[in-house]
Amino acid sequence: MIWIDNGQPVAEPVTLAEAKAQMRVERDDEDGAIAGFIRAARETIEARTGLVVARRAFRLCLECPAEADLALSRRPARAVLAARIFGLDGTPEAVDAADVRIVRDGGTLRLPQALTGRGGREVEIELDMGLDAAAVPDMLKLAMLHLVGVSYEMRGAAPASMQPAFLPPLVRGLLAPYRRVGL
Repeated sequence: MIWIDNGQPVAEPVTLAEAKAQMRVERDDEDGAIAGFIRAARETIEARTGLVVARRAFRLCLECPAEADLALSRRPARAVLAARIFGLDGTPEAVDAADVRIVRDGGTLRLPQALTGRGGREVEIELDMGLDAAAVPDMLKLAMLHLVGVSYEMRGAAPASMQPAFLPPLVRGLLAPYRRVGL
C-alpha cells in the first residue's frame, strides 16, 4: 500500500498566529521557519497516529487485493474521487468511484468486485481525506503547538530538515489515544 500526497492542505490545524502566540514570538522575520515547523509537526503527528489532520487529496496505490474490505493505514477517508485498475499490459481501466464505499468511520474501503481478486494487477484510488481544521481534537492541536515550540527552540541544534528533532514525553502522551494499535 503506497500513499501519494496529492496536494497542500486546505488549512493547517494550527495557524501561524496561534504558534507565534504560544511561543511568545512577536517579530515576523522567522515566519517562514515557524510555518515549516508547523508543517513538520503536522506530518509527524500524521505519521505517528495514522490520522490525517489536514484535509487534502491522496492517491492510494496497491496490488489488487483479494478481499473486498481494505483497512486503511491513514484515516479518515471522506470521499472517493476516482478509481482505476491497470491491466497486465499497464493500460488503465476506470471503475465507477461510487462503487467504492467508505465504511467504519473512514478507516476502511469496501471495494467492488471489479477491484478485487485479480492477481498481478495494480489498483489506484484517489481519495479526499482528513479532518477540517476545526474538527481536529484539542489534544492533537496542543501536541502540534508543543512540537512547533520544541522545533523552534532546537532550530540551532538541528537543521530544519530534521525537525522535530525531539519528541517530548508530553507529545507522546497526547498522541497515545489516537494511535491505532494492530495485532
